[in-house]
Amino acid sequence: MNHGIYLVCKDNLTEVSEFLSQFFERIENEYTHASWVTFKSSDSAFLVNLMSGSDQKQTKNITFEIYCDSLKSLQKLTEGHGSEIQNFTSTKSKQRYQYYYTEIQGPNQICKIEASYSENL
Repeated sequence: MNHGIYLVCKDNLTEVSEFLSQFFERIENEYTHASWVTFKSSDSAFLVNLMSGSDQKQTKNITFEIYCDSLKSLQKLTEGHGSEIQNFTSTKSKQRYQYYYTEIQGPNQICKIEASYSENL
């Protein structure tokens, strides 16, 4: 079973496509054309269908959450995006853990990436 979302943009389709290409694999399929681009998560069957929608309002504030396997992979993901890694220690959960995260803003706040890594203490 595949899961996915539609991200409909009234404007900035090219910029959003270039942004998503940094985090997802662009795939060519029977639906791909100038105003519809499909992306796939490299480690799951999750699809992002980016499409133009001139008659619709611009979709905003979609957050893609990426879980990293290590702090090093989180650091690598932030390179070149002008974002900093923040962190905190959990205090209310049974298992204490250190949580590291960053937010990478996409073009015109249409979408963003929130990437994280956590380790038990």
